[in-house]
Amino acid sequence: MDNCSTHPTLNKLLEFLDEDTFKKITNVHNLDKYIKKLTTYCLFQISIVAHIREIESLTHVSLYLEDEKQLQEMIKLDSISTSQLSRRLKAIPSSVFEKVFRHLLMKIHSRLKNKPIIREISRLHVIDSSTMTMSLSQYPWATFRKTKAGIKLHLKVVVTKEMTIPDEVVLSPANHSDRSKMDSLVELDPDCLYLFDRGYMDYKQLDHYCFKDIRFITRLKKNAKIEYLNEQVPDPENLIFQDAEVYLGGEQTGTKMMHTVRLIKTKDREGNEVILITSCFDLTAKEIGDLYRYRWKIETFFKWMKQHLNITSFYGKSPNAVYNQIWIALITYCLEVLLKLSLNDDGSLLTFKRRLETLLYQPFHTFVKALFKEKTRTSIGRRKQNWEVEYRMLEQQVLRGEVDFLDEPTGEPLFVHFS
Repeated sequence: MDNCSTHPTLNKLLEFLDEDTFKKITNVHNLDKYIKKLTTYCLFQISIVAHIREIESLTHVSLYLEDEKQLQEMIKLDSISTSQLSRRLKAIPSSVFEKVFRHLLMKIHSRLKNKPIIREISRLHVIDSSTMTMSLSQYPWATFRKTKAGIKLHLKVVVTKEMTIPDEVVLSPANHSDRSKMDSLVELDPDCLYLFDRGYMDYKQLDHYCFKDIRFITRLKKNAKIEYLNEQVPDPENLIFQDAEVYLGGEQTGTKMMHTVRLIKTKDREGNEVILITSCFDLTAKEIGDLYRYRWKIETFFKWMKQHLNITSFYGKSPNAVYNQIWIALITYCLEVLLKLSLNDDGSLLTFKRRLETLLYQPFHTFVKALFKEKTRTSIGRRKQNWEVEYRMLEQQVLRGEVDFLDEPTGEPLFVHFS
């Protein structure tokens, strides 16, 4: 057995970003000047472990390091105070960890095999934002509302048939509108298609996308001004109730678009009407409806991040401390994805993460063995009860007068009739 497989799993995870690579990527002079114990890379390693183990406070992080001998040996540090951790998180520019995140993104995308989702569309980019609310008294710089503060994570993800991967991230105080961040999230790429919600709707922006041949699908606002040019025959069997070419905006208000777009009325999974606007005239209305339903992938990603990484309760109160924590959470996600891809594991990321959390300091071969162990279950599982069939059988027995079994103490009546 080679030595690499006997090293702790944590070492294998951090091989994607060793200390030399970390220093080359960050390339910040004097970053660790006068620092004797808690270097930037050391803080980075501790923070990765804290996110994997879902440790919610710096005090808990400090205590964890004191008790975890294997982590001490790995980072060559046996203890660190809460105040030292707090000062370093506050002092390190958030751009340092942003660079690391972007480096890992490049490694992930180079490993992905883009299989077409629909026809020639192999890259589906979904754009949305998520707000993390905070106490206004403790985070006055994170402007949001009169009574609360907040940070907004503006995100573009790449959705493939296999997984959801971050592609572009913009962090800002929560009072920044979604539309104001679109320029940072959308780029000219003829091979991809963008999905975004109506919060990003802007007629001038959509006109620009049409002019640049940027393909998009979004939802229409309820108060939109619409001028119909022509309509296709609807297809109710495929939940397509309208398919039309339209102009958006009004001449009187100066908002009318120069380019036509396509309007499609469909329904979501709950049966609610959804009106879509798209620049794609080469796809069928059903394909467009099916593509827009991939938008839930980014919602799932946000939910996963908030449940399984620390981006809802923050270690520090300064902008640097908050942004650094979010960047390191995203880096942790990328490291887990990279390790998963390197092992060709096709299971769920949550299962992978739970195994990693449990076996973080165990030899890597133990982690791999646990990940790919054969299922020992031989049962076919719990069968569903077909109550309707069983009720009819019971009814026929009663009608025939075969009711003695109802008086047996071992009988299990399926229904009780109340007269």
